[in-house]
Amino acid sequence: MKQLDSIDKKIMVALESDAHLSSLEMSRQIGICAPTIRRRVNWLMHNGTIRIQAMQINRVRTLLTVSIQLKVENIAVVRTADLLATRPEIGFLVLTAGYFNICCLAYFETTEAYSRFLNTVLYPLKNVLETETLICTEDRKYSHKKLQGISHTDDRARKALDHIDMKIMEALEKDARQNSTTLAKNLNISAATIRRRIKDLLSNNIIHIQAFPNLRMGNTIASLIGLKVDSSALIRIADHLAGMHEVRQVLLCTGNYDMAIWAWFESIEAFSEFLNNVLNPLDGIQKKLILIQTEIKKMGSHIVNPAS
Repeated sequence: MKQLDSIDKKIMVALESDAHLSSLEMSRQIGICAPTIRRRVNWLMHNGTIRIQAMQINRVRTLLTVSIQLKVENIAVVRTADLLATRPEIGFLVLTAGYFNICCLAYFETTEAYSRFLNTVLYPLKNVLETETLICTEDRKYSHKKLQGISHTDDRARKALDHIDMKIMEALEKDARQNSTTLAKNLNISAATIRRRIKDLLSNNIIHIQAFPNLRMGNTIASLIGLKVDSSALIRIADHLAGMHEVRQVLLCTGNYDMAIWAWFESIEAFSEFLNNVLNPLDGIQKKLILIQTEIKKMGSHIVNPAS
């Protein structure tokens, strides 16, 4: 397989920040001609190096968001993950190495729905040795978007989504590179309406269109980290970590950990440097849970094919 060069890496960084950019916009941003951009992007997608997907972000504003970690017997990890991935409540699920071997984010419209999920889905699972649940109270960062100050209690941040918005989001979760004309034909909605709705969804931080690297390609180390933090240091540490390029998501939580972060690194050496030179020296951290992400099983409504 062809190795990624500096041009590929620049394109991947641009697509991770905003995969809704056109080839012309990316060419201006990174100084490479548009035909080369198009050819490289097609190659990165075709060989499975990246997947471009629209994701709903900051769901903490409108839904009860719960981070769930499971320690499962080794013989049942994949079976349990595949079963959970089929559940509509699960919006993000990965396999991990560390104390827990399955991590996911689940979304619920009511506390009753959450309780029902625990009692009828999660607790009856066989071969589960331990579970950890954290209720997310505020999303401080998603990808490269800082969202601090917008919490689930802030009614001003809410935006009512109708069936047209939902249809567009579902289509973009499956294939975020579709243009307005294709979407209009598939959804039987005018292209002008499609363009306006997508612009609103993006500007209101309802969705973000980005590229996700395939961890099997060996180009990225992804880590999920839980932090127990002194209450007086919580916002300071959250803002500090949200300002770092490596950190993609910062969630404030209630439970055994006060904060959950998702971070990507180019190498195990970069990950080690982050732990030793950034995280460990931070004053106010009482306890850490560090997990290495090994495989993405579900993102949004997209269940990832193990062969992809």
